[in-house]
Amino acid sequence: MTLPKSSPTLRQVGFWLLLLLAISLPFELDAPLLRLGPLAVTNVELVLAAILLIAGLVWWQERPFNPLPHRGWLVLLLAGGLFVVTAVLAPEHNGNALKASLRLLSGIGLALAVPVLAADGAQRTRLVWAMVAAGLLVAVIGLAELWLGRELAWLLPFRAGVTVAGAYLRLTGPLDYANHAAMMLEATVPLLLVAGWLWWRRVGRTAVLLLNFLLLLLLLQASFLTLSRASFLTIGGVAGLMTLLLGWRQPLVRPWLGLVGLVGLLFAFNSGVSEAFRLRLGSEGDSGWYLAEWQVPPTLSLVANETRPVPITVTNHGALVWHSQRQPPINLGARWIQAESGLQLAEPRWPFEPPVRPGQTVSQEVPLRAPSEPGEYTLVWDVVQEQITWFGEKSNVFATSQVTVRPGADQPAPEWETAVPAWAYQLPIPDRSTLWPLAVQLIGERPFLGIGLDNFRLVYGRLLQADSWNDTIHTNNWYLEFLVGGGLLAALPFFAWLAWEGRVAWSQLRQRPVDPWQVAILASLLAFLSHGLVDFFLLFNSTGLLFWLLVGCWWQAQHHE
Repeated sequence: MTLPKSSPTLRQVGFWLLLLLAISLPFELDAPLLRLGPLAVTNVELVLAAILLIAGLVWWQERPFNPLPHRGWLVLLLAGGLFVVTAVLAPEHNGNALKASLRLLSGIGLALAVPVLAADGAQRTRLVWAMVAAGLLVAVIGLAELWLGRELAWLLPFRAGVTVAGAYLRLTGPLDYANHAAMMLEATVPLLLVAGWLWWRRVGRTAVLLLNFLLLLLLLQASFLTLSRASFLTIGGVAGLMTLLLGWRQPLVRPWLGLVGLVGLLFAFNSGVSEAFRLRLGSEGDSGWYLAEWQVPPTLSLVANETRPVPITVTNHGALVWHSQRQPPINLGARWIQAESGLQLAEPRWPFEPPVRPGQTVSQEVPLRAPSEPGEYTLVWDVVQEQITWFGEKSNVFATSQVTVRPGADQPAPEWETAVPAWAYQLPIPDRSTLWPLAVQLIGERPFLGIGLDNFRLVYGRLLQADSWNDTIHTNNWYLEFLVGGGLLAALPFFAWLAWEGRVAWSQLRQRPVDPWQVAILASLLAFLSHGLVDFFLLFNSTGLLFWLLVGCWWQAQHHE
């Protein structure tokens, strides 16, 4: 039976779904729209499934044709299949690894769908503009939230909450994490830069040039306000690289050179006016902001309800000034925990007077009141930034005194004394100097097959002898994550595909005249690859599907050049 050629309407529906996917990537609902057995399908995944179905129908009905410029996609598809194999063979958490591998395969399918559904350069340009619009929405929403100084309630369906660094809001927009917003902005900047330059070249109006400059300024400042150091470094680095690759005589080099200068100016501006930005420049995360060194009595003996001055000495080894009069205040705190029951009875506070600056040591006698119930207690000494965090939760550094409370005069328990289950400090989020050696260790244990894609976050805490840890933390390196998860069997074909595309990109840039849209798309992909040295984005729909859309546009641009 001969199937009829696909109707233009079917391909057009698929293309409109591509536009819908691009614009909705930042707005993935936390709650799934439907469940299919163990699978929870979100609004974004539902659109993705429809795109893959329609693209498959169009490809099947119009075969044989190859809408791709070279056979490198076969290597990529092989890598995706091998990640599935390594997931099945993983020593544990096979279900999680299989889910991650299938997500990777669906992204590859999206990249293959773009050349099938975007029939010409005009449609590719509209798809690029949809990605630009999504990035601009992230920037505008995030800037509005920072300007208001509070979370926007209407964003709750899309994310659990805004990302913070200490007491500072990080620009997050409607996304789950500020780093995802940063990556989306990094990918948007090259597209907007070239789109605006082409628009200005076509109409020649100063107003267009000014509008493009203002929109770029908005995106760049939003990128800085994500407080991701890699974000502005990636934008500036990619712009500088494109300047070198294009050569000085190319007219297209001018916007890239201007982008380098604009990033430099905004870096100087933010360094001068933003305390949060300066703090983030000096540390990888905010854990280094919350460091204290203690000298406290190892043991104490008190009478029930007695108040006694207790000498303590504490040194500020962090980055914050300990102000007790500013908002949010930073105070000396403690926690009374019963040794026998494990219940916590109170969390007393004592303000610092005067403020304690980084590197400064303060000695003071604090009026410590004993609990009303005799017994053995552990008194945990710590510093607390009110409504934000206890320092020990960030750094795992605190002090303890073992206290014996002797019977005294019978008095009712004060109102502040309430028995509740004591909470424990969890393993602080490790930085890259810890995560990367752990990743190398796991690669050494299973170099060929890996431990299953996305499984690093579920096992790394055991290597640190921790009972509980943050299981949302990846290796913070795209290339290590793939080697840990898929081993050499799956990761090497994927890296071979990247090398193949790199060779193609080099030959495209050597051609004259160079296609500005190919340069823009290539720069956005380079942003992913560069930021991937210190982060991992490919398994999150908002950023991962954006990457695959760009790959599809890259293939489509070469096929229709």
